[in-house]
Parts: sequence; structure tokens; C-alpha cells
Amino acid sequence: MLDKHLPLDAAADIIGELSLKGGQISRINQTMQRIVRNAWNRLPAARRPQTYDEFADNVPPRDWALMFEVCALSHLGRGDEACALISAACHLRAVHSDCARGSVNS
Repeated sequence: MLDKHLPLDAAADIIGELSLKGGQISRINQTMQRIVRNAWNRLPAARRPQTYDEFADNVPPRDWALMFEVCALSHLGRGDEACALISAACHLRAVHSDCARGSVNS
């Protein structure tokens, strides 16, 4: 079963594109959930939401989809592609953040 936070349309696209099977999907989902739980556990107590569910509810759907795809690529032995995807996502997020602040020249 997929995490309730993972957008189903994104998951279906990734599953189809990478031809994932049931066991793979389960392991990928577990890895993704472990990443989010570890992120929650590593927050300082003063900044940590009271429950994991509160924290997980505030992770944007696009980040759940990105984690699922990165974990899938990694589980398939395609670590270079997973790293490239993370790098591209970080770059796009930085550009988007700069645009929102009006820092990018047109």
C-alpha cells in the first residue's frame, strides 16, 4: 500500500514508467517513509511537530512524488539518475525561490 501522502497520479506515472512490481513498490514506499520519519526525528524538539503525522501532512505532495521516484531509481540500481533528479529538483527550487523574491533578472 502506498503512503497516503503520495499523490496517486504521480505514483502511477512513476510505477508505469519504471515498470515497478508489487514487491519493489512496497520496498520503495517503506524507504520513502523512513526518510520522512528520519527527517522528523532529526528536527530539534522545539521545532518538531508533536506527531509524525503532523510533520508528514506538511510535506508538499510534489516532494512525496520526488522522494518516491528517487527511491525507485535508487532501488533499481540507477543511482546516477536519482542523483541527477535530486540535483535538478534543487536547482529548480532555488530558481523558483529566487523568482518569488524577485531576484532573477528578466
